[in-house]
Amino acid sequence: MNLVFNKMKKWGSVVALMLLGLVSVISADGDPDANQQVRDVAAIKLLKEQKDISLAYVKGLVCTSCALGIRIKVGKLPFVDSTRYKRGVDMDAKTQLITVALLPGVKADPEILSNAIIAAGYDPIERYTMQNGKLKAHLFTKTKSSK
Repeated sequence: MNLVFNKMKKWGSVVALMLLGLVSVISADGDPDANQQVRDVAAIKLLKEQKDISLAYVKGLVCTSCALGIRIKVGKLPFVDSTRYKRGVDMDAKTQLITVALLPGVKADPEILSNAIIAAGYDPIERYTMQNGKLKAHLFTKTKSSK
């Protein structure tokens, strides 16, 4: 009887872990928007600390591994320094920000960046810059099959 009970306990533990994993996946998909205040604080910090970057808010970015397409599409753009980060792109699913490493002295083309993000299956919302010490958001104009 103890043998049957121990096997049931083990299977119960396995099922519980599987359900916990499923709940994690569902909750990640259920939170499509990052908190604006948290994103703004992170954007200011990144723009003050790093040089030659373009910073963008990408709606739908909820986990780093599911956003691999962004890294592939954006990393191929002509203004991206692919030697920095992973293929020139760093992502933070908590803030839904992507940091694009730029070649020195080169500016990102917002339209090309937007198209690459859309081609990866995500929704580019805005990009950030610092102007006169303040964070400035610039909405992307979606050109390729806007969502």
